[in-house]
Amino acid sequence: MIAMKNPSNVPPALVVLATALLLTACERKAAPVPDTPVNEALTMVPPIARTVDVRFAEDDPNGNVFVMADFGPGTIKGEFHAVIVDEQKMVMRDDGLGGDAVKGDGIFTVALKEDIGTTTEMLATDQATMKKELLARPTFIGREQVPTPEAIKALKPFDKELFLKGTPFSLFGTPCTPVTDVSIDHSLMVTNVAVVEDVVRTAQPCTRPSATGAWTFGRLMTDMANEPVSGVSAEDFVKNWLRTWLSDTPVNGDLVEKRTRMFDSVIRPWVIASGSPAGSFTIDDWETKPLDLAKAPFKLTAIVNRLDLRGNTGYSVTNAGEGRFVFETLTGACAPLTGPGGFTVIFEFGIPITACRSLRSFGQRWYDLKDLALGSPEYNAALQAITDVFATANASPSRPNGSAINQIRTNEFALGSPWELREFNIDPSTHQLFLTTVKQEPAKKYNARAIPPGLPPDVTKMADWVNANAADIVLDKHVVPVDIGTEPFLGGKSHTEGGRIWNAAPGQITNPEARHHFSLNTCSGCHGGETNTPFLQVGLAPFGAPAPLAGFLRGITVNDPVSSTPHTFNDLARRQDDLARVLCLCSGKRLFDLVHVLTFKPLHMTH
Repeated sequence: MIAMKNPSNVPPALVVLATALLLTACERKAAPVPDTPVNEALTMVPPIARTVDVRFAEDDPNGNVFVMADFGPGTIKGEFHAVIVDEQKMVMRDDGLGGDAVKGDGIFTVALKEDIGTTTEMLATDQATMKKELLARPTFIGREQVPTPEAIKALKPFDKELFLKGTPFSLFGTPCTPVTDVSIDHSLMVTNVAVVEDVVRTAQPCTRPSATGAWTFGRLMTDMANEPVSGVSAEDFVKNWLRTWLSDTPVNGDLVEKRTRMFDSVIRPWVIASGSPAGSFTIDDWETKPLDLAKAPFKLTAIVNRLDLRGNTGYSVTNAGEGRFVFETLTGACAPLTGPGGFTVIFEFGIPITACRSLRSFGQRWYDLKDLALGSPEYNAALQAITDVFATANASPSRPNGSAINQIRTNEFALGSPWELREFNIDPSTHQLFLTTVKQEPAKKYNARAIPPGLPPDVTKMADWVNANAADIVLDKHVVPVDIGTEPFLGGKSHTEGGRIWNAAPGQITNPEARHHFSLNTCSGCHGGETNTPFLQVGLAPFGAPAPLAGFLRGITVNDPVSSTPHTFNDLARRQDDLARVLCLCSGKRLFDLVHVLTFKPLHMTH
């Protein structure tokens, strides 16, 4: 209570009035918030607001617009939560002050000072446009296409009169007017023959060898080795990588067995093409012979935009997504290597962009490719300017070898059975590629569907982990740990056997949706039974033909292999919608940029 002294010459009534005015002024003083740090660890797993409401408060000293995000009680620990909005930090509060209604209810509030005329116009326009667009395009939860939510159908028009009277207005999703003409062929999955067989940028090792074209296997490996920085020549870099198939290698306790067919099917023909006679070397001394990267038996089949793998820019831009090159392995006669299945190599580069507006501009460059004729000199030059951002030497100077490569994945059934996927990283000390764990997939000894006959299944630990983490798994927020306790868990390779899905004994996994999402996130499940894919999402193609794409990418409904629940996938349509959203990032409309941060859920998947 604030007390005022009463001089003898001041009437008591005026003292009472002055005291009331002082109290009102104190009560209306803007409530400060502490300097709360932004938690970058939430970039890939941010809290997602269940609802976002906007309320107008004309005379409040904290601001004239309040944004209220309902995360649910206990989702965010503490009374304050910081996010980055268009390069500026905002701190939301759940302390019952500064416009926040109830302390500790999980509804976090932030006050903004906005031009109300502009704000109401944007709310009216964007809400109407958004409803129309959301009703017209498919809806996805994670990778799965789902029916249009009733909440979208029930969206009501913005009522300016009610809003200006202080009635909260609910926003659904991200207020944005997305483009509707994202081209899959130009901007997302580039398989056009005139692009992937560009005579300047790609190679045909039998008739048009090249190790200098921007999109050749040899050039990408040369830039990845980056000899001036690493001291490792591109030839030695590739030889060391090939050698990994010729000996057994334990990775996190999981034995990755040698596949010596690699020598006969890939290495021997390549060394011969490089100038060494067939009888002049063996599997034991082939590395003493030259290996001409211009004769690399690999054919580019696709250039892929994976900005959809980015994190939530409200916490950092440490993950801006990926750009990928897909190569198929060739025989000595330059036909796709099979035996019975193919062999693909995927270079997966991180996008070395660390600012939200730069990320939006980069997405705009991908989008603008639609205005150029596929395979034309202008298109190919514009696409190379995009890929040079992530694929060239020193694209990411702080990373090993200065390369932006996140990982190389190989996917093959041509060297032996069963189908096998491997993953490689660059070792910062040796500057060479090395075998690492496959992400989100335990060793196959934990999968009841992959245990060879006669070996006891060891799946209880996997089932227990899935059951304990079911809530996060269903939301695709889980990370399969490297170890559980002292026992290695994450696998050193991925195999597809016994139905090509992940499961335990009947009844061990109690939530069917958790089983499905866990399996879908593994390499073998995504490339197998969960999506009805025969190993390759981007298929094999001879020269002169575009690579075929699996149903998971183009559109397919698959009955769950265990529960029979239908799951619909159309991943390229999902990526279309996502690229449209990238163009809405950091728009300068502070209110709408904030809502995007509060509602954007990263894909958080490796495939």
